[in-house]
Amino acid sequence: MPRARLSRSGWAGFAIAGLLALGVSAYAARYPIVGPPAFAAGLRDSFLRHPWAIYVHAGFGAVALGVGFIQLNPAIRSASYGLHRWLGRAYATAAILGGAAGLYLAPYADTGPIAATGFGLLAVLTMLTTAAGWIAIRSRRVAAHRRWMIRSYALIFAAVTLRIELPLLIMAFGDFVPAYRIVAWLCWVPNLLAAEWWLRRAGARMPPELGGAAA
Repeated sequence: MPRARLSRSGWAGFAIAGLLALGVSAYAARYPIVGPPAFAAGLRDSFLRHPWAIYVHAGFGAVALGVGFIQLNPAIRSASYGLHRWLGRAYATAAILGGAAGLYLAPYADTGPIAATGFGLLAVLTMLTTAAGWIAIRSRRVAAHRRWMIRSYALIFAAVTLRIELPLLIMAFGDFVPAYRIVAWLCWVPNLLAAEWWLRRAGARMPPELGGAAA
């Protein structure tokens, strides 16, 4: 099986994304480890009403974010199929459990139904794309598995884009509430669109290791 090749700029972007993913993963892991003192000021009251759901969502989300990035590394996929398979199981379990907790929490968003709907859809799509990827690999449909997992990780990566976008939106609006309503959609919709664009653009030219033709 041929190894995937990335350009120098591609590896640079991959490294930057990795640093962001691992940094946010470590930040999210503070919630179940440290507890309420780690809760963000603007969301503290809401989080305190459902602390265990927050711990599940943040803890498993941190695992999915970190492990998922490792899974995307073509060198690791090529080097050890066994490691890739076990990490994949950890990723799928974490993504689905984190998504389930996120779906439970979404209706309780203090900023109203717009944010609740955005985060709720993010949770549902995360679980669906991850489950589709799992079903595909169990059926030995490797190309479909990789495409679904790219979509799944694009949604998991919303944890990173949210933390980049939210401070900028708060500065733009001067208020947390409208910023949070917007970021509930902005943190994941562009990610998913970018994943679909990449799959359609690169699918016909990708070596089989990266997923074959796009769906």
